[in-house]
Amino acid sequence: MKKKYLNYLLLIALVLHISLIASASNKKSEFRGSDYSTTITFPAGFVVGDYVEFLRVQPGDAAAGGYYSVSIAYTRINIAAGATHIASISHSNPSVWREVGRVNNNGYLDQGQNFTIDCNTEYANPRFRIRAVNTLGLQSSPITVVINVTCMNENYGYTPIESRGNDLTVKSFLPMTNEWDLYVGNNYNPASAFIAIKALTNGNVGIGTATPTEKLSVNGNIRAREIKVESQNWPDYVFKPGYKLPPLDEVKAYIIQNEHLSEIPSGKEIGEKGLSLGAMNKLLMKKIEELTLYLIQKDEQLNQQAIQLNEVNSKLEMLNSRLTKIEKK
Repeated sequence: MKKKYLNYLLLIALVLHISLIASASNKKSEFRGSDYSTTITFPAGFVVGDYVEFLRVQPGDAAAGGYYSVSIAYTRINIAAGATHIASISHSNPSVWREVGRVNNNGYLDQGQNFTIDCNTEYANPRFRIRAVNTLGLQSSPITVVINVTCMNENYGYTPIESRGNDLTVKSFLPMTNEWDLYVGNNYNPASAFIAIKALTNGNVGIGTATPTEKLSVNGNIRAREIKVESQNWPDYVFKPGYKLPPLDEVKAYIIQNEHLSEIPSGKEIGEKGLSLGAMNKLLMKKIEELTLYLIQKDEQLNQQAIQLNEVNSKLEMLNSRLTKIEKK
């Protein structure tokens, strides 16, 4: 009887143990998408580079990493400021502090941000810190920053820490993603979504196109008050004494053969490859300057011909006068 009772107790204990393990396992998933909030106070007179390392995170899958949204907000006197940062943590990242990309920004009086978020994505030890990048506003009193961290996939746990120091070496942004795009359209009709902006890892940006081949590719019309194109080697050399101006008969022969000016792309080429404003403006200016030289040459020829014609007319008048005198005799 006692043996059966002991076996029964052992069975109950085993069931309870299994339940506790299952409960502990389920608690891990309870952190999925959970928030962590804290406040960090920077003392009066803080300087650029001062930082507070405030949180260690544990992604749900250490091998795959995780994504975190870190929002900060603070007030200086009665002026509010804040920003939202997105951090990507990967198991292959080195132990290096990098500034986290910013997706939303409310600066201090439109002058800039006092603080930013850095992330050290070291494998098995990813950490966040807040760092001063400006000292805008009065510095005679402390400033408290409210921080909210949200894991956007799965997080097993947050470990609050506080380590202070100064670091002026962080200069580069941590990319938020390999590529970025913005689609717009009817929220109730997915077929109506159109690409508005596309940014690639090589820095190319497209508007209205998903495959930008230039630093800015626009699929559509552009309207602007002014466009400034920087250009080098402007063709002032055309007016220098040693410039060889093509004879007009050569220009005529080229036009007859090719049906466009030399050095100017043909209509077919422009239709296939497009038009470079900077290069075309230089070529057009060169042609205008050459045309000016042709006009100057023709004007000189006309002036010379006018002088010669006046001389001929003078001689004719003299001859007519003599003939008149002879006829009167």
